[in-house]
Amino acid sequence: MNQTYQSKEQPLPPEVKQRWQRLRPARKFQPVPGPAPRLLVRTPNWVGDAIMSLPVLSGLVRLFPQAEITILAARRVSPLFLGLPGVAEVIPYPAGREKWRVLWGLRGRFHLAVTLANSLESALGLWLLRAPVRLGYAADARGPLLKPAVSGRRDLAGLHTVFYYLGLLKTLGEVESFSPPALYLREEESAAAAKLLSAAGSGSGPWVGLSPGAAYGPAKRWPPERFAALGRELAREFGARLVLLGGPGEARVANQVKAQLGLPVLDLTGKTDLRQALAVLSRLNLLVTNDSGLMHAAAALGVPLVAVFGSTDPAATGPFTPQATVLHRPLPCSPCRRRTCNLGYPCLTAIGVEEVLAAARPWLTEPVRSEQ
Repeated sequence: MNQTYQSKEQPLPPEVKQRWQRLRPARKFQPVPGPAPRLLVRTPNWVGDAIMSLPVLSGLVRLFPQAEITILAARRVSPLFLGLPGVAEVIPYPAGREKWRVLWGLRGRFHLAVTLANSLESALGLWLLRAPVRLGYAADARGPLLKPAVSGRRDLAGLHTVFYYLGLLKTLGEVESFSPPALYLREEESAAAAKLLSAAGSGSGPWVGLSPGAAYGPAKRWPPERFAALGRELAREFGARLVLLGGPGEARVANQVKAQLGLPVLDLTGKTDLRQALAVLSRLNLLVTNDSGLMHAAAALGVPLVAVFGSTDPAATGPFTPQATVLHRPLPCSPCRRRTCNLGYPCLTAIGVEEVLAAARPWLTEPVRSEQ
């Protein structure tokens, strides 16, 4: 049985509808047959982007209620799509030459194929599938491979990425509402995470996750010594039980936090698969995080969070949830979207420990989540 965390349908904001009017299919295309077409969705390749694309799937279900939807996703993100309503199959998309064999095996199976990635390679993959309708944005000279390629995407600048992805569906039918990103867990996954936390920490204080990494680069990482100082304050003020979360590539920064923390902490960095990390996230009372895939996962699981932004723009890639406090210190050079900074990361260092602690306090005054 699946548990859903944030799936209430919402009306489309008027500004989004207005901007979408500038989107146009580059050429005529054959309508999608009904009532039960076979659909394939090639997802973005990164965890955060993949989560922000989830409203496209629920939108396809609304447009084609009887459709059979297949997900084609990079191996690192494919577990995100397990259990989603309307999804019949999730196919991990391999790297290298093996991907062409997978695409050839899917040839001729689908009436509609959608690519949410903007690469030339993703459009070539849809062309190899020979789907009558191959939908994607006109980018990287890939228009001839798509039918239709949708032009006008640059006119969506400033909108949240959720609405950027969702705009493709305007080509297929009327979109008046949407469901925010929502992830699903099996009951046994949630129970296993609760058991893990229960065995790891004594006391009754709230569980607080610290996510000090960001695969993008240092320009998205609040200093590890500040994560450590924050953890000490949360433990002192709230009796918080701390969990370090992140992927294998973030072990170094997690070790820096742990070394300076001086307190017991459950370090799960690089020690869980993606589904296990989602389940642990779902049991937290709060996540303090950089702009990262785990930030978007927490938002889609309904977990309160405090997000620290550096080189990226929270208007475009911020957590898509009302249960978040975003801290961002825009400078004249913001958002630079760079991975590194030769100025010493002033947009990040301007955000102090007390400011993040003050942002965390309101979320931790709510009743502690049950571990049972």
